[in-house]
Amino acid sequence: MVDFWHPYWLVKPQQNEKLTHIIKTVMKLLDQFLEKSALVGNETLIMEMADFQNQFNKEQFEYIHVPSFDLSLDCRVGESGIKRALIQADFAIGETGSVVIDSCNENLRLASCLAEKLDVIFPLSKLVASMHDVAEFLEERTSGAGGYVAFITGASRTADIERVLTVGVHGPKEMTVIILNDL
Repeated sequence: MVDFWHPYWLVKPQQNEKLTHIIKTVMKLLDQFLEKSALVGNETLIMEMADFQNQFNKEQFEYIHVPSFDLSLDCRVGESGIKRALIQADFAIGETGSVVIDSCNENLRLASCLAEKLDVIFPLSKLVASMHDVAEFLEERTSGAGGYVAFITGASRTADIERVLTVGVHGPKEMTVIILNDL
C-alpha cells in the first residue's frame, strides 16, 4: 500500500469517519492502479506537485503537452517518431491501469503513439475506479467531428504467429506514469 500524507487531512473529529472512508477509497484505487500498471511493465512515480516542478527538465523531451503546468513544446511528429514525449492524461482508471487522453490534437495523438519513451502525468484527483466513470467525458469529447480519445495502458506489445513478442511496434517502447499528489 502506498503511504502519503496531506495537511488537509487534519480535520475536526466529527469529520474523521467520512474522511477516513474517502482516504481508504483513494488508497485502494491507487493500489489497484499501481498493480495493473506494474503488470504491463510501466515505471510509476508518485510525487508532490512542487517536486515535479523542481525536477522537471524540459530539455529531456521533444514533445510536451502538460496544460496544468502551462508546459508545452510542439514539434511535427513524423513517421520516424520521436525519442521522448511528456503528456498529461485527462483521467486514469484504477481497474485497468490505463490513462485516458483527449487526443483530438493530431500532434498529441502522434506523439503518444510514436514516442519511443512516453511519460504520462496526471493528478491523483483524476484517478477513477472504472471505465464507466469516464463515460460522460467520452461522450462529450467524441460527439462532434474529429473527436478522438485514447486509452493507453502501457508500452506497445505485439506477437507474430510464432509467438515472438515485439515491444514498441504500434506505440511506445517504454512508459512512465507520474502521479501528482494533489489531494
